[in-house]
Amino acid sequence: MENTKQKIIEKALFLFADRGYEGVSMRDIARAVGIKAASLYNHFISKEDIFNSIIDEMSRRYETRAVQAR
Repeated sequence: MENTKQKIIEKALFLFADRGYEGVSMRDIARAVGIKAASLYNHFISKEDIFNSIIDEMSRRYETRAVQAR
């Protein structure tokens, strides 16, 4: 389950970067991941939830790198 969640985050990030937040639907994300759109809701409650998870992931990566750079 965690692998699917991570894959959703990664695919959504690329789609948002390419098309913008408004240009991407839950169906687009599901298609990119290779799952049914309804299955996304087993992992996230909304597109905004996916977006917020991306922000959280990027913040964690930034913090890790900032600590390593010290």
